[in-house]
Amino acid sequence: MARVVVPDDTAGSYARSANTRRLKDVAEVVLHDTKPAGVDGLISRVKDADIILSFRPAFTRFPAAVLRACAGLRMICISGTGVEDVDVAEATARGVAVTNVVGASNQAVAEMCMALMFDVARQVSRAHNAIREGDWQGFEGIELRGKTLGILGLSAIARELAPMAAGIGMRVLSWSQNNDAERARAVGANAAPLEEVLAESDVLSLHMRLFPPLNGFLGERQFAQMKPGAILINTARGELIDEAALLAALAGGRLRGAGLDVFAQQPLPAEHPLRKHAGVVLSPFNGWNTSDASERMLRHSVDNVINFLAGTPTNVVNPAHRAG
Repeated sequence: MARVVVPDDTAGSYARSANTRRLKDVAEVVLHDTKPAGVDGLISRVKDADIILSFRPAFTRFPAAVLRACAGLRMICISGTGVEDVDVAEATARGVAVTNVVGASNQAVAEMCMALMFDVARQVSRAHNAIREGDWQGFEGIELRGKTLGILGLSAIARELAPMAAGIGMRVLSWSQNNDAERARAVGANAAPLEEVLAESDVLSLHMRLFPPLNGFLGERQFAQMKPGAILINTARGELIDEAALLAALAGGRLRGAGLDVFAQQPLPAEHPLRKHAGVVLSPFNGWNTSDASERMLRHSVDNVINFLAGTPTNVVNPAHRAG
């Protein structure tokens, strides 16, 4: 029987789920409910696995060193869309299938974008923290109706977000690599050049996939082009933003504030200056984390594993793999 290891079930999601019982009907399942202690700790958990099932992408990473330590590994399933935390080239070279789960958390993340927008616009967290510290005062905010939302990257999440923003009376602009005007119109956005989106957006939300050319995509030049007093929202990947340039834009008053669910380094270090900025709302890579989305992610992940073991792999992102 295949050995399936979940090295990072820190919230007990797999332990609670009925989907895990389905998996136990076809495989031996080993659950770890704590975060692995570095690369060596991760290797000790997964070295004998036939299949790795990871529920915490961006916290648990699978570099070449981990893959090389797993002699019998046949499959890695990531319970999310992005697989950049897996060395896919190494997995492909070793004949290891890498699978993902697409779309399970789109609604959850889009709603998180809206939550962060409202929080920063109305300074909800700032007022909450002030009251807890004994300071009873209000903070002036802005209304979002009539403002412009700029979306960078017309992803599936962005396509959920655009009609939500339009529903509260926001104008929606979008820019993506191909900037397909018809695709944008289909979700209620107007495709525009990047410079126009930066200059006209009262709120700018990032929805691009991360690959090397886009590291630091929003840097000093792009912040200088943004509308004064704009709000930045990032639920995509922290590495898309040059954090030093972001801090400078916040300190100089170029931006009103930011709502950030992702960071270049996660967890965010205790001494990081973003932790101290009053205009920044921080969230610990939590946009996907609803009971509804989690259950969809678990179900589709288990489906991927069962299908792989049955010899009919699904959602494989690399071309070279072995069936179960």
